[in-house]
Amino acid sequence: MKGVLFALAGGFFLTFQSVANATISNQIGTWQAAAMTQLTGFVLAIMIVLILRDRTYKDLGQVPKLYASGGALAAIVLFSNITAVHLMGVTLTIGIFLIAQLVAAIIIDRFGWFDMLKKNISTTQIIGVGLMIAGVIVLKI
Repeated sequence: MKGVLFALAGGFFLTFQSVANATISNQIGTWQAAAMTQLTGFVLAIMIVLILRDRTYKDLGQVPKLYASGGALAAIVLFSNITAVHLMGVTLTIGIFLIAQLVAAIIIDRFGWFDMLKKNISTTQIIGVGLMIAGVIVLKI
């Protein structure tokens, strides 16, 4: 249940962040808004680490380079998200982002990429993604 609550919070905050970033980018530019978002996220994360007195940051040098590149990927995600909101609106952007995330997640689960356990993908999962695609098509009409 805890995982569901965190996933719901993440989904809500992603949507609010998309709207805020698109609005900010109107004033300062898309890459600048992405940079500002990354910076404020970094500052908050550092504050939380300091408050929790978590000392595991000393092991950062042991993180594989591929996984350490997540921040660079986040910059691309932010730029893409902001641009898509400007071009299509929030609802369609989030719908398509969710579908893209699900397709990527299915591929990662299926093949065990990024050190994840391999999982079988069921027909019902594929049908679920198909229904989401149909839903986004309906939203676009």
